[in-house]
Amino acid sequence: MPKIVKDEDIYRAVMQVVSKRGYAGATTRQMAEAANVSEVTLFRKYENKLQLVKQAVAELVAQADFETATQFTGDISADLLRVVQAYQDSAVKHGQIIFMMLSEMPRYPELADLLEIPYEIFNDIGNLFVKYQSQGVLCLEHPLHGVAALLGPLMYTAMFQGAMPERDLPSLDLESHVACFLEGRYVER
Repeated sequence: MPKIVKDEDIYRAVMQVVSKRGYAGATTRQMAEAANVSEVTLFRKYENKLQLVKQAVAELVAQADFETATQFTGDISADLLRVVQAYQDSAVKHGQIIFMMLSEMPRYPELADLLEIPYEIFNDIGNLFVKYQSQGVLCLEHPLHGVAALLGPLMYTAMFQGAMPERDLPSLDLESHVACFLEGRYVER
């Protein structure tokens, strides 16, 4: 009876190997060993290392459920808190892989389309900003600039927590972060 191989197990193994060794240093053999499958199995299911990494990253993003996180409810504080919670959960679980990929993209242009996934998420968050801007709740600014201001501190924190875990950098208080973010962006009435 053939062994049943779960994609999630393979994706988890791929992310471990790539996080540890980088895209260039990670081999499909190492990925297969980490997933406890044969290298042939990986090639049959995913064609090549690039496709495997792309599918693994796409699955990680899908698990974060940003579609739900970016839903407009009319309560801006709750909506943005949901967004930063989803982002932080994703960054804590998988931040190292994203930062590793970003650092390797200049040398490996084939990785560039991996940025399409987070770019779509940032656009979805930006569309949420646009809805609140159109209601006169948020001041006008380019939505992607607002997204950068909202998520930037979380990116910074996740990056340094991952790079220097021994420093015990505290996590952000997300409710306070959202409140401070909104403080400078509410439209004065």
